[in-house]
Amino acid sequence: MNNIRSPSAIPFAAKKLCGLVTLALLSVVLAVQCYAMEDDADTDKESLDTQVTDFRTFVEIPDKQRKILQEDMLDHLAVLNEINRSLAENKLNNAADVAESGMGRSLLSKYQNEGMRPGRYMPKEMREIGWELHAAATQFAKVARQGNLQEALHAYHRITSACVACHYSFRTR
Repeated sequence: MNNIRSPSAIPFAAKKLCGLVTLALLSVVLAVQCYAMEDDADTDKESLDTQVTDFRTFVEIPDKQRKILQEDMLDHLAVLNEINRSLAENKLNNAADVAESGMGRSLLSKYQNEGMRPGRYMPKEMREIGWELHAAATQFAKVARQGNLQEALHAYHRITSACVACHYSFRTR
């Protein structure tokens, strides 16, 4: 028999997935917006400081590595979006492939040149969250390939939880 899900099960899973993804995406959008606001030459820093209190830990990273990190976060956002589409279409093998190639542990070797690695400037806790993200993506790929949408959604939550944990705890600007 094939693994076709009943129509009533898919909307519930999709709603649950949508909620999780919305939380993760909002945190990423907030972080990107904060970067944009700080880059705006017309923004009055003093007025921002009085309007918003940011309790995240500031992590000082050289500009080159900070830009690499920001590009990686934007790439991860696109990967999350592609995984969402694949999950919504019940294409679990595609979701697995995208997760592993875009966020999985295999991505850790991306920066062979030590001078490019943003992780070396991160505090231990931030680095550990990053490692958790990569491990969670690899685990999600393994679970998704088994074909159980519900289990894949649980594994996917571990990925988005790492995103949320990092973006709520740390900032680089």
